[in-house]
Amino acid sequence: MIAFAMHSTPASLLERLHQPSEKLAWGRFVDLYSPLLFRWAKQLGLGDHDRADLVQDVFLVLVRKLPEFQYDPLRSFHAW
Repeated sequence: MIAFAMHSTPASLLERLHQPSEKLAWGRFVDLYSPLLFRWAKQLGLGDHDRADLVQDVFLVLVRKLPEFQYDPLRSFHAW
């Protein structure tokens, strides 16, 4: 089993995600968060296809919601 540790998300990356057209930033974000989301979905007991659908749905919501996100250095992005 591979241990996965999610560190804090760089504030500069979160700022760049305000623009859905920032393909490199979104690629990095997906690379950072996909393993975590897939692990959570697996812990819920979802099959491979359902995990993939759930992760895709989460990213679709984030594409819509992250432009509104205001970074607060006193709070964790994960808590948002």
